[in-house]
Amino acid sequence: MNESRIQSVQIMQPQYRNRHNFMIFGGFLLKSTFELAFTCASAISHTRPAFIALDPSTFENPVPVGSVLYMTAVAAYTDSPLAASGDVKLSPPGSTRVQIRVDSHIRSVEHGEVRATGQFNYTFEVRRDVKVVPQTYSQFMVYLDARRRAQRAVRGQPRTVESADAKGGVLS
Repeated sequence: MNESRIQSVQIMQPQYRNRHNFMIFGGFLLKSTFELAFTCASAISHTRPAFIALDPSTFENPVPVGSVLYMTAVAAYTDSPLAASGDVKLSPPGSTRVQIRVDSHIRSVEHGEVRATGQFNYTFEVRRDVKVVPQTYSQFMVYLDARRRAQRAVRGQPRTVESADAKGGVLS
């Protein structure tokens, strides 16, 4: 997982803002996270990935014009089994479904305050057998979360609100 990590930093410019206020348009944030996820998937597979899905996402905090947006993408899970575990592989032989997790946060230039802005989970299919192996406890937690998302998609279960936090509902 360490080798798949890619980071991006951008200054949020006025041309990316919503029409009626000074916050960045959510579509621009989705575009930025998608591009980073696509780059991460292509970097680990050395092929052109095919976009499959975006899990439901929550924008945790608004992104004001002038802030610095930090994004980190990591290959969180692949459907190529690491061991004989009975997991269902959705991709055809010679291909792999890869889940890329993109975490984003902003830093205020004036105050240095850091706030999370969202987490985005993309699924791509690549034409190569790729495996992701977590090496630390925190990486394993990311891996398990992505694995649960993949298994839920296989069973066709709808996503539900499992827990709530101070900012509202969190979709999982």
